[in-house]
Parts: sequence; structure tokens; C-alpha cells
Amino acid sequence: MVIPMSFGIVAMMLVGIVDAYWVGRLGTVQQAAVQFVFPVSMAVMSIAIGLGAGAVSVVARAAGRGDGERTKRVATDAVLLALVITAITSAIGIALIDPLFRLMGASEAMMPFVREYMVIWFAGIIFMVGPMIASNILRALGDAILPSIIMIIAAVLNMILDPILIFGLGPIPAMEVEGAALATLISNLVVFVVAMGIMIFREKILDLSWPGFSEIAWNWGEIARIGAPAAGSNMINPMAMTFVFAAAAQFGEPVVAGFGVAGRLEALALIPLFALSGSIGPITGQNGGAGHIERVREAFRSAFLFCAGWGVAMAAVLAVLAYPLSWLFLPSEEAQAMARLTWWIAPVTMGGYGIAMAAAAGFNGLGRPLLGVGINLMRCFALLVPLVWLGAAQFGPVGMISGYALANVLAGAITAFLVLRYAPMTAIEGKARPVVPPTQAARAGVPVKPAE
Repeated sequence: MVIPMSFGIVAMMLVGIVDAYWVGRLGTVQQAAVQFVFPVSMAVMSIAIGLGAGAVSVVARAAGRGDGERTKRVATDAVLLALVITAITSAIGIALIDPLFRLMGASEAMMPFVREYMVIWFAGIIFMVGPMIASNILRALGDAILPSIIMIIAAVLNMILDPILIFGLGPIPAMEVEGAALATLISNLVVFVVAMGIMIFREKILDLSWPGFSEIAWNWGEIARIGAPAAGSNMINPMAMTFVFAAAAQFGEPVVAGFGVAGRLEALALIPLFALSGSIGPITGQNGGAGHIERVREAFRSAFLFCAGWGVAMAAVLAVLAYPLSWLFLPSEEAQAMARLTWWIAPVTMGGYGIAMAAAAGFNGLGRPLLGVGINLMRCFALLVPLVWLGAAQFGPVGMISGYALANVLAGAITAFLVLRYAPMTAIEGKARPVVPPTQAARAGVPVKPAE
């Protein structure tokens, strides 16, 4: 499951690089305006990731119990909830573009371009989130290939449409910043139609009958029980990294530049670990739902060993390439030295970060999202931020990087020990499901089942 998802993540990361390249050719102000929307897009994506985690958990647990009708119902309600929430988010976002971005500090020169981009972007998020939820549902059922194909199709379409819509071609006028946003909207619309078609006609996983509001409300509540903590948990690391960069900033711009570039390239090495965190939830959810506790434990154990091994392997690669990479990406010798220092110390510990991510995602699959939140809080605010600042205060940039590395090592070791030794491996449900009244069930054409 990790391998195809890794290709999908690479494709989506390339979209951001291509977008930045073409918009940069329009001018500095336009480039700054588009890059300025990154925090808002990350916040919206956190909502989508949370909804996806909730969908994976409820669908995988239902599939693990072998309940085909229930699997269809919760998959349908997950898609419906995503559409409702994104429609509300879109309307609110469009209404608040001006006050929100002015509050964030956007200049008057940037605001026209921010508005051009964000009106289209907000209008199209329903087509962005829909395929993400569909992909998560397919992954929850064990299909890793189709979700990756969906991601790659969206990325390739976006990259093809970018220069055409930004600069124009033949009868298509140059739309500049609006063209960049429109390229994203159109590519997402196409894969939205494809994803929904796969769900309805190929997988036959969507149940379009009306089960009654109480049933839908219960499913939405169960998805939100997993999704809300997962969305919040997804924001913990970005928040902690603002404190880490604040520690780096006290040593000057070259240190920030070197540390930042090293982190961006290290993120490429982390792609399989990101993919792993997106893949373990379906496995723990299905096996937990089926009552196979030892399989759940083995999934955690295998994931943790993979993270540790991958971290060591990537550390060796980055250590060897430290000189050419630093020279290629950074103009200043001081910044190059900082990047090399980061690559020589930190990457070997990235496995600890991966272990924390995999554990949190695995518990989401089991319907235990608060355990994942606790793991991320422990890593980021009990270890990462204090150790980075302590190291920086005592030993300067070397101490800062060493604190970063030590935090990852401790987080991985503590997480692996607690999860494999003490953590519960069973799947849990939320509040009891409502019993559908026989008359209502008959009208809706749904089989009558006792409450679980």
C-alpha cells in the first residue's frame, strides 16, 4: 500500500513546484500572493485529512466485520458529510477573503491577486476534497492502486493546464493568476467525476437510499469522532515547527535558510513514511474490526521497523550528498554549512518521527484518535520544542539540531515501547447506533438490524 501511495504523493508535490515556477514568471507580487495562501490552504487540507481519517476508520472497521451493507452506508455518509462541510467552508471562505488576508498581513499590491486566486480556489474545494475522501474509502477497502492513479491524474492535468491557462494558447486567453487557480479547479473536477464514477459503477460502494436522519447523524458523529481529533493532530507539527524556526531565527538568516532548505529536501525523503501513515489505518481498522488483535500488533511492529530502517538508509544518502546539495540550493557558504550540519545529524532520526506518525494513524483506524493526538503532543511540545530551545541556548546551531534529533529519537523509542507493550489493540465504536424503526426501514428499503 505504501509504494503506490508514495508515487501519488510525489505527483502532488510536483504540482506545487510547477505552480510556483509558472506563477513566478508573472512577477514577484503575483508569486508572493499565491504563496501567501499556503497557511489557509493547509488549514482547509487539515479538515480534509481529518474527514479522510474518519472515513478510513469507519469504513475499514465495517469491512473488517464483514458487514457489506454497513460498509456501503458509512462510505456514502462519509462522502455526503465531506460535501456538506466543504460547501459551508467554501461559502465562508469566499465571504472572508478580504478581512482574513488583510489580517494575515497581505499588502495592497497583493490583495487583487489574492482575491483572483482564492475565489476560484474556495469555489473548487468541493472537487478537491471529494476525490480525497473517495481515495481514502478505496484505501480503507484495501485498494491502494486506484487512489494513487486518481492523485497522479489530478497532478498531471494540473501541470498541463497551468501554462495554458496562465499564459493563454490559441483561442484560450491568458488568465494569469486566475488561470493557475482554474487549472487546479478543472483538474480536481475531472478526477472528482472519475472518483465518483468508480465508487458508484465499479465498486458499487455508494448506497443512495435514504436510511433516516438518525442513521446518517450517527454515522456523521462517528466520522467526526475520529476526524476532528485527526484534523487537530495534523496541525500540531506545523505549529511546533514555528517555534523551531523561531529558535533558528536568533542565529541569523543564513541559519534559517540552511535549516529550511535542509528540511524541505528531507521532506522528500520522508514521502514513504507519509505514505505509510496513510496506509496503516485501513490495516489496523479492518483487522481491529474483525477482532484480529495480533494482526494489529504486527502491523504496528512492521511499520515501526520500516520507519527505523528507512531513516538510517536516507541518513546515509543525505550525508553523502550533503556537499553537492548544499552547493546547488544555497548561495551562501554559511547557509550551506548549516544545511550540511542538519543532514549529518538529523536524518538518521527521521525514523522516530515516522514511528509517531504511523502510531497516530494506526490508532485513528482503530477508532482511538485521542491516543494519536497524545503521541503528537508528546513528540512536539514535551520533547521537540523544549529540546530545540535548550540545545540552541546551550550550544548554538549545533545544539539546536542535536535537540531536534534527540526529540525524534526519544519520541520514536517511547512511542514504540508504549504502543507495543501497553496500548489497546482492539477497535472501538462511539455511542450506540440507533435502532431503525421497522416502518421507517421498510419505507427506506433498508434491512432491519439490531443496534450494535
